[in-house]
Amino acid sequence: MLKEGIEQYKEENYEEASEILTKARKQDPKSSPAAFFLGLTYKHMMNYPKALENFRDAVTLTPKIKEALVELIDIAIQLGKLEEAKKWIGVAEEQKIFAPRIAFLKGQLLVKEGKNLEAVEAFEKARSLDESLSQVVEFQIALCYMKEKDLKKAKERFQAAILQDPESDMATFARQYQDMVEKRIELERPFRITLAVSEQYNTNLLSNPNDPEFTSGSTDEEVFSTAPSLRINYVPTLKGPWLFTAQYAFSGNFHDEYSTSRDTISNSISVVPGYNFGRFSLNLATTYSYSILRGPSYKEYSDSLSIGPMLRMALARNHLVELFGGYNRKEYFQPPTREEEDRDSVGYNTYISWIWVLKNTFLNLKYEYIVENTDGIWWENEGHKFSANAITPLVDKVKLQLSGQAFLQDYKNNHILLNNKNTRDDETYTASLGFTWEFMKNTSLVTQYTKTRVNSNIGYYEYKQELYSLGLEYRY
Repeated sequence: MLKEGIEQYKEENYEEASEILTKARKQDPKSSPAAFFLGLTYKHMMNYPKALENFRDAVTLTPKIKEALVELIDIAIQLGKLEEAKKWIGVAEEQKIFAPRIAFLKGQLLVKEGKNLEAVEAFEKARSLDESLSQVVEFQIALCYMKEKDLKKAKERFQAAILQDPESDMATFARQYQDMVEKRIELERPFRITLAVSEQYNTNLLSNPNDPEFTSGSTDEEVFSTAPSLRINYVPTLKGPWLFTAQYAFSGNFHDEYSTSRDTISNSISVVPGYNFGRFSLNLATTYSYSILRGPSYKEYSDSLSIGPMLRMALARNHLVELFGGYNRKEYFQPPTREEEDRDSVGYNTYISWIWVLKNTFLNLKYEYIVENTDGIWWENEGHKFSANAITPLVDKVKLQLSGQAFLQDYKNNHILLNNKNTRDDETYTASLGFTWEFMKNTSLVTQYTKTRVNSNIGYYEYKQELYSLGLEYRY
């Protein structure tokens, strides 16, 4: 009966083989060959728990089947029974059974335990004992370096696996992984630079009120301007759970008219260290901004500081939630016209943001609560800001960008010069439509239209504005 079962196994008739070998084991429970071949049969049928039971018998009954020890360790690793696998690896090493294969399995065990660099040593030992394992060893070592985020070494090892046998299936897999690693290397460069310049047309640069009664001076506020910007991001790949990002941003706005009173230059620096706990990360976000205003020479205009904890949490594969609560400080260097107009402030803001990414489509919804306790009582306020942003591809290399924002501000004190009955309430609505066309690698043509409308119960602060923009953006 045992011979018949083995024949059925060799002919790949696994259902018949399992029935016959099960009967053979019942007839002779102490037969280690029956246990071994029944284990192999269950392995091919992907019934790993039953395969494991039979391989255990095959290595403990007499005579002990050496080949079963390799199979036992392999199945134990696949089932996550790492302590059992470790025990039998020790037995195999002590008895010097199939040393190359055992060294390879030890490497796989160490990978399961997260000991990737130790696994590399085990795989290298396997190759030194059996050169025929070279290609699969290179592939496994490359995977180890990927897990260690050492992408350059991973790329080199995948290339080595390809060169071992370029026409093999393993080489095909290695090429696919190598392409993926190259893309990750591109995406995970520590420094990323975005350089842009655009020409803008603003229909209401001076934010002149809708009601002519409140307009003073020139009403010719339609202005062209040039707006350059530079952004440098530093995102190092750190080993372990620690996180760190930093950014420097420069922007300017230089006008054809009103240049001696409206040209601005702004700089900002943000630093965000953090710790990754698995499904969520905790970060400390700090941003400092500094602006100068021309009038007619450049002078300090304002600076601001924001600092606070930020929690990022993955709700699902493509869904990310971000929570922030922090302290804000703002200072305006130009002296106010009167004490009540002083906009220097301290306060806090908190927000919750939801991000959904699916292939090339991006959607973001955000709610923010802001409190500004200003030195001048006429600017003390609290606000609720609602925003939505979406990016989606239209055709090859062309993307549509949509955004909308509503900012509702309640001011705490009456403005006695403009309205001594009611406190000021502002509603600022902004909508934007844009297109980006990547006509050359890393270089895009960007066009955008933005409309802003401010509704206020004090006519002086009520206005409309449209901004048209056309420019180039280069990313590296």
